[in-house]
Amino acid sequence: MPRRLPWIFVSLTLAGMAAAASSAAWATSLRAAPAAATTLTVYLAPASKGGSDQHSGLSPASPVLTLARAQQVLQQRKPSGDVQIRIDQGTYVAGQTRWTFYIPGHTISFLPINYVIGHGRPPGGDPAFVDTSSRGAHTAGWWLQAQEPASGPLRDGGTTGLRFSYLRIEDYTNGISLDGQAGHAAQSHGMYIKPSIGVNGNSVSGMTFSDIGDQFAPGQTGFGAVLLTDSSGNHITNNTFDRIENASATAGKIHGIYVTHFSSSNTITANLFRTISSFAVKVRDRSNFNDVEHNRFNATGGSSAYRDEFCDAACVRANPGTARQCASYGNRFFSNTIGAVFGGTAKQNAWSLSPPGLTYAGGSGCSIPRGQQRLLTGGNT
Repeated sequence: MPRRLPWIFVSLTLAGMAAAASSAAWATSLRAAPAAATTLTVYLAPASKGGSDQHSGLSPASPVLTLARAQQVLQQRKPSGDVQIRIDQGTYVAGQTRWTFYIPGHTISFLPINYVIGHGRPPGGDPAFVDTSSRGAHTAGWWLQAQEPASGPLRDGGTTGLRFSYLRIEDYTNGISLDGQAGHAAQSHGMYIKPSIGVNGNSVSGMTFSDIGDQFAPGQTGFGAVLLTDSSGNHITNNTFDRIENASATAGKIHGIYVTHFSSSNTITANLFRTISSFAVKVRDRSNFNDVEHNRFNATGGSSAYRDEFCDAACVRANPGTARQCASYGNRFFSNTIGAVFGGTAKQNAWSLSPPGLTYAGGSGCSIPRGQQRLLTGGNT
């Protein structure tokens, strides 16, 4: 036994040295690990509650007044984590905001000051944004246009991570535009092309869009309460689209949700569409695998609540200067409740295609994969 003591001693010594080295390495790794990014909050308040763009926006006691100023604060602070823009209840008289600030891998949420995420509509009413030129000479085409920045990691698109919750947008010609096409060449040899990765991965939830369109805010043409252009992977759920109307000459151009030009894999669920002067949901031009389910439609225009439409060669001949488009495919329209037509009492049709044909791709240069078709439907009442 005594002869084994040196070996035991050496073994224990080596084990202790290894443990010490391991502990030192672990401590070093803890010191080297970056601190978790914290959420930055920017506060908005209406002028009646002290909101001013001369404020910092970094505390409830120093709220800014406009989203444009909130974006400036973010550009100056350069946050590395999630952002919440907390908006106090009241009415904001505001023009158009062009949004180009994003944080790769993180989200920017626009939400009421007292909203507890995941707990439904907060008390006290939704903060309301109303166009500056209400029912007069109109200047703001959109409440908010999200576009790709001119520089930085998302200059060619990606997951932009905007989250809109429980706000009221009222009396604008158009509502929210998620636009991955702006600033890019979107046509080549007379055909629309996908110009960028897109403004993707956003959500619109619990919002109310009311009195949207050139019927209420004249001067420009209304196209949609929510417009997706080269924008994919978005979730649009539990919103109310109420009185989305253009004047008679442009009544067919506006929609509750317009999904166009390479906008795919979006979910449109549990929304209420009522009093829409044209198709409540319209899909166009290679916008594939979108799910439109469990929505309620009443008093919607056009020939159906849902419309799949694109401009093929015959359409281009009839509309000189229009670029060719191709059919979308793999879209779903299921378990929706359809009410009356706009301005009447007859029941609205559930869906329609233009040009017709569930497997018509659009001619030369267009295709639908084997086994796919433009639209799948079922369970609509």
